[in-house]
Amino acid sequence: MSKQLLLISCATLLMMSCSKKETPVPQTSVEYLNLNNTVVTANNVLVIDLDKDGTADFTVTKELREGDTGENDLLEFRVTSSGQHRILMLDNDTPARKEEGVLIKNEDELPYRWDPLLAAALVTRVLTLDIANSYWQGEWMNQYNKYLAVQLIKDGKAYQGWIQISFSHILPTRIIVHDAAYNKIAGQPIKAGQK
Repeated sequence: MSKQLLLISCATLLMMSCSKKETPVPQTSVEYLNLNNTVVTANNVLVIDLDKDGTADFTVTKELREGDTGENDLLEFRVTSSGQHRILMLDNDTPARKEEGVLIKNEDELPYRWDPLLAAALVTRVLTLDIANSYWQGEWMNQYNKYLAVQLIKDGKAYQGWIQISFSHILPTRIIVHDAAYNKIAGQPIKAGQK
């Protein structure tokens, strides 16, 4: 009998030591915004009120501007943050592109950093005098259903979010903004695409 009790005790301890540890699940309370696959062109600017408080949080535009050297003009699809809101950026000042399911965290993660830039180019078309030599460039070129990591700053607290974007260079060139969401619990992460 004591031998059986010893075997049962050993088996129980072995099973308990091999049990899978639960990974804590981040707290989320997601505010989702369906943007109905809005197409952004030169004539159609998209204003995103992510937290639905009646003020613009982010804007997506298509703008023509003069290049830094003055030799070429640039046609850019840009995302602009309002107020103190932030965009997750790569070291080369390009908005970071996230895959679905990737965790968007409150703190910086190299090579990324949260940046309160007023505007950042997703893709740029460099327009040369010889139109045949014009070309597109940027991290978001030919990307479909990718996620722009954003951060809302309200009352000094950071709220993580995302905006789902696709880029098509097929004429007419356009950015398609599908939807967006953010975690209503300050300082907590959200997964890209989480609704």
